[in-house]
Amino acid sequence: MGAVRKKKKLSHLIPKNHFCSFSLFRQEPLISWTYTDSVLFTAYDIYRSTDFWLDKTINSGKTLKEGLVELGFPEGNTLVADTGIFEMEAKKAGIARNLGIEVDIELTNTQIFEAYKLSGADYFVAPDEIILPQDNQVEITTKIGKIKNNLLELLEVVPASKVIAVIQGHSEDVINDIYDFHREQGISCFAMGGVIPLYFHSKELLDSVLRYVRNLTKKHWLHIFGLPRISLLQYYLHDIGIDSVDTSSLLYLTARRRYLVGSKGIQVREAVFKDCDCEGCNNLDSKVSTRSPNFFVNLYIHNILAAVKLSDNFVSHILDQSKTGTKIENSHDSETVQQKQESKIPDIEQTENVALTWMTAEESLAIRMRDGENETSPDSQN
Repeated sequence: MGAVRKKKKLSHLIPKNHFCSFSLFRQEPLISWTYTDSVLFTAYDIYRSTDFWLDKTINSGKTLKEGLVELGFPEGNTLVADTGIFEMEAKKAGIARNLGIEVDIELTNTQIFEAYKLSGADYFVAPDEIILPQDNQVEITTKIGKIKNNLLELLEVVPASKVIAVIQGHSEDVINDIYDFHREQGISCFAMGGVIPLYFHSKELLDSVLRYVRNLTKKHWLHIFGLPRISLLQYYLHDIGIDSVDTSSLLYLTARRRYLVGSKGIQVREAVFKDCDCEGCNNLDSKVSTRSPNFFVNLYIHNILAAVKLSDNFVSHILDQSKTGTKIENSHDSETVQQKQESKIPDIEQTENVALTWMTAEESLAIRMRDGENETSPDSQN
């Protein structure tokens, strides 16, 4: 990797952390967080939280990270603050709309930047606009303008060295325009956004876009937003050479009581915990209710450690060399290219597809935890 990429404090796998709205993440053993060097949380998670700890920390004048460190969170771990825009858009587009409920969720830049200020984070993701494959030129131009304005507004409160700027788009012209603008502002840490919508639109086009962006940013850190399935880790980190990935997938797997073996999540009833010597499995007992908080925590720890092992193995095989850049082309122009690219990107099985449910990881977890409480309550024993 290049010199600039070596300086970053981010880890290859960056799990989303719901410490703002879920007390489970502020308790042992999760609060001590030894599983990755970085975690990511969102401004959206702050504003939807009704947790007293959040109010107490803010009113005391401490940043959220300072409050976490007091509880046992490692001070040297990197905290990445994101907007949560994708989760909000997913909520508005999904289950609620299917039920005929209009969800009015908006966060202004002022609100996002206030959350960033309170966070005490080490890196801050610039608010972006998701450029969809079906957007027309007017919509794309409007979104590019917002992306640029958002970055300029963020740079008024955060130095460029702490900003992760998001690249959007599906054509060279759009990608180059956004990237060049970011570089003009002194940005050296980038992320690729809009990946999940693009995946479902065209895996071939996604492959071309990611390879082009990786070549464009080869001297700089490149993060990717959107890991709908763990099996994509090898593709992202090894085939494309992405530096880091954030994920809610591990929470989804755990909330659905899936046990990660390699890159596949199996049902916990099929897992043999004694065959794994990780911290989580050492504390797992098949006799404990699979819906209990204790079971969830240790299953989550196993899934994190298994995914970290996968990501470290993939990254270790990446050669320290620049990739050859290629033009982004219409995948349908070449049947050979299409077949080659389709074979590289794993299909997402319907049963494990978290993106199509349009439910946040926190919501899925809340449902499972609530079911667990009901299962262990006195009334449930009658």
